[in-house]
Amino acid sequence: MPTPKEVFDNPLQYLDFLQSADFEGQLFERKEGHADTKKQIRNLRQEIAECISAFANSSNKEGGLLVLGITDGGLIKGTQHIGEKKLKDILKVRDMIKNNTTLSKEVNLWDLDGNQLYLLYTHWTSDAICETLGNFPKSWIRIGSQCLVLTDQEKEQLKRDKKIVDFERRYCCPYNPDELDMGVVEEFKRAFLETRGAQYGHSTKDILYHAGALTKDESNRDYVFTNAGYLFFASNPRKYFGGAFVRVLHYKAFSGNLENRAETIFDKDFEGPLPNIIRALREFLRYTSIFQTFSKAENNSEFIDTPEYPFIAVDEALVNAIVHREYAVTASISCTVYEDKLVVKNPGGILLQVPQHFSLAEITLESLTRNPKLTEWMRILKDEQGAVFVRELGEGTRKMLEVMEQARLPAPYYETGKNTTVSLYNQSTVS
Repeated sequence: MPTPKEVFDNPLQYLDFLQSADFEGQLFERKEGHADTKKQIRNLRQEIAECISAFANSSNKEGGLLVLGITDGGLIKGTQHIGEKKLKDILKVRDMIKNNTTLSKEVNLWDLDGNQLYLLYTHWTSDAICETLGNFPKSWIRIGSQCLVLTDQEKEQLKRDKKIVDFERRYCCPYNPDELDMGVVEEFKRAFLETRGAQYGHSTKDILYHAGALTKDESNRDYVFTNAGYLFFASNPRKYFGGAFVRVLHYKAFSGNLENRAETIFDKDFEGPLPNIIRALREFLRYTSIFQTFSKAENNSEFIDTPEYPFIAVDEALVNAIVHREYAVTASISCTVYEDKLVVKNPGGILLQVPQHFSLAEITLESLTRNPKLTEWMRILKDEQGAVFVRELGEGTRKMLEVMEQARLPAPYYETGKNTTVSLYNQSTVS
């Protein structure tokens, strides 16, 4: 598929694409352009404003293209009937929205009907929110082929996603050493000093400050926890972050059988500082019988027991959710086990430009994290074998795909938007 800028630069080359059923989506929009009455002009101006804002705000690094003069069904009606004066009035909308760069041009199709199209290409805005002017600005985001208005909470999340606001380094609460999990702190101190070749003897407060877990209050210069510091080192992060835990559920039912979801056979919350949540989940996955074991015939009908899901795939799904989730949202991470699949869901969409629905067999995820400080600290720690505690997003998802393929299971399947959901399917789904 061409990029919005490629189509904007050479629209006649992509005329078939402009009219195709697959045109409208995350990067493209078209509108017929009714402008016979004042109400239609207002409606069209509003629709253009929503598209410009949504294309500028969404994670589409290529921006977005709006084409006026083509119906939703792909039929060319042109914009010549609108008239130059009305069109100029309609396009004033670009001056009513701040923080956007929108290029526009008129295109003659040179057909027998003398049709013209009007194209508006909006750049992605990396460091601001594109919104209307005034005391109560409105902004939109692009989800599939829809422009959805942002709530105040979603706007704040978008600011964090665009790094306009650094959530990890923001003030959380006054520093109180009694709130620390000293097991995590001592382990981190050893690893932190080793990575820097530093001498021992530094105080806990100094190390946490230099690592970025603490900062100083500007008014009185007292030490305070950053958000990331409290999540990683406090014994009870849920005191300030209600959703900072993982809920594991097991239903004796298939995922499509909604009526039997009441048959819960396991329900447990895993909580504490983030490294301890990961360790507790790993121990749980290794030593409990929440997953089945299947016997498969291999090599001259010899039966070999294989786990329902490769441990590494489940571990990576959970670790990625813990490290890359949106912690300003109060919802928790959920890990739901059904008879046919396992589903891990966490608040916050994938920051990379990806389809709303995809499998790892189709899309390769690169390393881009919402929480770089948490990721950095996790990688300082080592597991029992001396390996890094967590992998980067790209490395971890590639490993997930590899072990699922080796087990002859479907590739991990993702859904992303306000949340990120990854589904792992077991043998019952393999024909």
